[in-house]
Amino acid sequence: MKINTTRFGEIEIEENKIINFPLGIPGFANLKRYILLDYKDPIKWLHAVDDPDIAFIVTEPFGLFPDYSLTIEDDVEQFLEITDVAETIVLVILNVADNSLNANLKAPIIVNISKLKATQIILEDERYSFRVPVPSLSTTQQSNRAAEQ
Repeated sequence: MKINTTRFGEIEIEENKIINFPLGIPGFANLKRYILLDYKDPIKWLHAVDDPDIAFIVTEPFGLFPDYSLTIEDDVEQFLEITDVAETIVLVILNVADNSLNANLKAPIIVNISKLKATQIILEDERYSFRVPVPSLSTTQQSNRAAEQ
């Protein structure tokens, strides 16, 4: 299947890779179908299939924020039909504000990769906010090296 995008032009996607957001993403409730596109590791694009202008920069948060943790509530597990945590990935949306790259750790996206079904949740955990500066890769690598010593 081909989709048009404003960022990448026309791209070919496999229909069996489309992730369904039954509730949409807050602010984009009418867009239910997205595709995850690799960019520069660990960055990916979550691109709307049905709107060429809508795409989110996302990443799995655990490599950049080693202390990040969350609990997927039972109702979310049921909604996404999760039977094994190994079939899930967690993504956070990245954005640029005040010349800084930030991660939205307060509202992660949970994806059941075996069912290709996802939703964005809002955590009640006060440790996280909607704009957390992303450490630079070199800072992250230095921290990892220091921890290993």
